[in-house]
Amino acid sequence: MTILTAVDGETTPSEAVERGAELAAALGVEHVVLHVMPQDVFEEFRSAAGGSSSRSITTPASYGGGDARPHQEVDEYTIEDGERHATGVARDVVRGTLDDPADTVLMGRVGEPVEEILAEADRREADYLVIGGRKRSPTGKALFGSKTQSILLSADRPVVAVMAVE
Repeated sequence: MTILTAVDGETTPSEAVERGAELAAALGVEHVVLHVMPQDVFEEFRSAAGGSSSRSITTPASYGGGDARPHQEVDEYTIEDGERHATGVARDVVRGTLDDPADTVLMGRVGEPVEEILAEADRREADYLVIGGRKRSPTGKALFGSKTQSILLSADRPVVAVMAVE
């Protein structure tokens, strides 16, 4: 059994990570935290690295852990680089949320977030998918965020939506 928690990297501490860890502990199962670097962000990094035999790129704090890491010398920005950065985002969120993150599995992917989250849930045969969302203003209360809503409508397993107040 596995609990898969998806994080956007924008909220630390993450209530979704807290609830996912609690659920995994209660059930005695593995807790996996996943961050997906959107394809357009990956392409920006790839473009910054391309064009010459070696260029320096600035890795934003949300994709390298901690402070921005300027001037990384890269010949080519690969999918593996993007997944490593996305895993770093998951790591930072988990470290900023849990007192003891030792038993948490960290993962990063590159691609369309909803598709990658659902695909990873399938690969891992996750029993629950834990996601974050934002409560909207009175006029927007009828709708979740588009990614949250897409996951809720498309998932073929139970989804725990942890709503944060905006």
